[in-house]
Amino acid sequence: MKSKILKIIVIMIACITILWRIGIYNRKSTIIQKPVILVSGFDENQTGIINELEYVNKEYNYIRVGNKLLKEGRFDEAIEEFNVVLKRNRETASLIDAKVGLINVYEKKHNYKESLKRLEALVEKYKVPVTNIFRIPDEERLKYLKYAYEGNYDLAVLHAQKAAEASSKLPNRKGKPREDYVERLNDIRSAKVYIESLKKE
Repeated sequence: MKSKILKIIVIMIACITILWRIGIYNRKSTIIQKPVILVSGFDENQTGIINELEYVNKEYNYIRVGNKLLKEGRFDEAIEEFNVVLKRNRETASLIDAKVGLINVYEKKHNYKESLKRLEALVEKYKVPVTNIFRIPDEERLKYLKYAYEGNYDLAVLHAQKAAEASSKLPNRKGKPREDYVERLNDIRSAKVYIESLKKE
């Protein structure tokens, strides 16, 4: 956790330095009425920061493409994009996003076992207690994935509903559940209807 915070601080300092060192100023003088542009570059010791920023940007692009493919229903291609970041295994915010992306893809594919396994691995590393407002939606998600995997769709729907309700209590939600939780609730409901229709045949 400390290393993540340290990296974030380094990146923020780098951004501030970039904005400060590569400054474009319009300065008007009484003698010269043209804008003056001041540009300075990085010295040799600062190129590592640029490389780190470029690396983070590349990883973010894999996440962005993966999420786009997921929305388009191109699940196998989305898995490939998320796995690129996962295989690099660098402690960046993109690594967490890749893990979440894979959880979402496997759930969309109705592979509840794989989705549950990956979410459990992610949640067990949380530092906040189970009762924390930010953790409750994921705890409920764990429950509905477990029940969906076991084929108990009544309880799966119940806990998917609770997950959506818990997400509505997060800051800045104004009582509205997060869209991704509503979508997953609707998916679980559809799966329940489909399974029940098979039983009737």
